[in-house]
Amino acid sequence: MGVRWLATLASVLFFVGIATVACDTGTDAVDTVRKIREDAATLVVPEPTAQINPDVVDVLGALKRLEVAQRRSGIEYDRHDWRHWIDTDKDCQDTRAEVLILESSESVTFATDKGCRVTWGEWVGPWSGELFVDASDVDVDHHVPLGHAHISGGWRWDEDQKRAYANDLTNPNSLQVTDASVNRSKGKKPPDEWRPDNQSGWCRYAADWISVKRQWNLTVTNPEVRALTDMLATCGDPRSWGLQGESSE
Repeated sequence: MGVRWLATLASVLFFVGIATVACDTGTDAVDTVRKIREDAATLVVPEPTAQINPDVVDVLGALKRLEVAQRRSGIEYDRHDWRHWIDTDKDCQDTRAEVLILESSESVTFATDKGCRVTWGEWVGPWSGELFVDASDVDVDHHVPLGHAHISGGWRWDEDQKRAYANDLTNPNSLQVTDASVNRSKGKKPPDEWRPDNQSGWCRYAADWISVKRQWNLTVTNPEVRALTDMLATCGDPRSWGLQGESSE
């Protein structure tokens, strides 16, 4: 059973369910929505879809060009300094909504006719492979978390740069629709403290992390480099890209 077929079936169940909800009221409607969620839950994709095959030589080269430094902060981290979600283009859709729309494999549904807040769509958790249709069940994750960016050099940034980082739509690796539970588990942890449970996602996770750090000139630590290198090794045979015998110290 292919992933695309599962997604199509999920959409059929979703829209049939919505039609049923339209005829229900009160408790019946709540029960119907619950049934839609249960049906969608049975369509979990067994393996994460995160595995990619980047040009590992380029990724490793980008990793080596990152500045190695201890994590530190000249000022205390305050999440409110990293303002998000904002509506940059004034179309009533904030950054979260923009990412939900971009990453949904099907047309999204909005809370009202104004088309501002996304309520339904179709997203696959990149690190779990689980299929989601309810926007309230997913987070838009800062792949390199705000708190980690802060101690990796972001503490020096002014208000405008912090806001730009927190709402970055220029790099598709910066903001990703992710399972809410997985995002909570990750928190502010770097790759040497947290990585996806399923190794099939390690290649993309490391490549995306390096991409964001390189774009924003954020620093890495030696333990972080070792963890990223370990994860990149799952992209293919390490002997094919000259990693053996090298030290990240």
